[in-house]
Amino acid sequence: MLTSSVLWSQVEKPKAQIKIEELQAQKETVEKLEKEKLKLKVKTINERLEAREISQEKADELKQEAAKLHAMNIENQYDLIDLNIDLIKRNQSESLAQDFYIDIGAVLTDTKKMSALDSIPRVFFPNTYVGLGISTVANQSQDAYENVGFNFFAGVKFTTVFSRASPEYRLNYGLELTSNIVGIKDSKIFVNQANQAELVESPIELDRSSFSLVNLVVPVHFEFGKTKIDYSEDRAMYDLNSDWNYGIGGFLGVKIGFSQSFKYEDEGETVRQSIQRPYNTEDFLYGLSAYAGYGPLKLNIRYHLNSIFENSNANGNMLSAALIIGY
Repeated sequence: MLTSSVLWSQVEKPKAQIKIEELQAQKETVEKLEKEKLKLKVKTINERLEAREISQEKADELKQEAAKLHAMNIENQYDLIDLNIDLIKRNQSESLAQDFYIDIGAVLTDTKKMSALDSIPRVFFPNTYVGLGISTVANQSQDAYENVGFNFFAGVKFTTVFSRASPEYRLNYGLELTSNIVGIKDSKIFVNQANQAELVESPIELDRSSFSLVNLVVPVHFEFGKTKIDYSEDRAMYDLNSDWNYGIGGFLGVKIGFSQSFKYEDEGETVRQSIQRPYNTEDFLYGLSAYAGYGPLKLNIRYHLNSIFENSNANGNMLSAALIIGY
């Protein structure tokens, strides 16, 4: 019986000590979070001062009020932590009471709960977006393509803020499916000749000829622009679509498919045909990308540094411009 009591005491004592150490560590967390919130408030006050919404005297007054508020927040939370530590220490000899105070919720400043309420996440959950625009082939080895084609893409985006104190600088990245459709001039079609995609005259007169290139792409952009903080009862979040935003970066991807389509008349009937073949197109793609816009609407320009084909008498680089919704 004595052995069991000793073992029980050894189990309970570390549990209390661990919780006390966690509470002591929370003091640093409290101070850090309150200072971050104060820094954001001061930044907002300075922006209002620069915009001449308030005077220098009013700005100084608001800064002093904010500093006093967060200093009191730190002091009050320190007091709560110390009270919880004293509560646990006083009841170390009472096993049932100790379990209650530690496990059931007497600790009011739990780190995880406090972070959920007071800290703003650096990584934002993904959101979906779509883009619609035009595409063309630049650096053509011959004048083979129509000037304006069709560009569509849809994807999912993540955002990482580099610093809570400077949310205007962030990284956007994600995954998307893209499609480019470009018309071919002069009734021509692609054929495979000696591992080369040759654009040749069609044996029949075509009303329309085009090719479609579908890729799976990983876009990455360094984004900068003003943001604001939205507060609710249980959290604070950045509103990344509250102002003008600008991004510059690039993309990597793989080819999903390539096809050519054409339309012609046969004995008075309209015939549409599509052929899906690799046609010696590049399997991997990479390029440059930039965008600018207000709120969730962005104008995006992309240029493929890789050529469309490995070898072709009608090679070139894809260039597109699109309006993105939700990025």
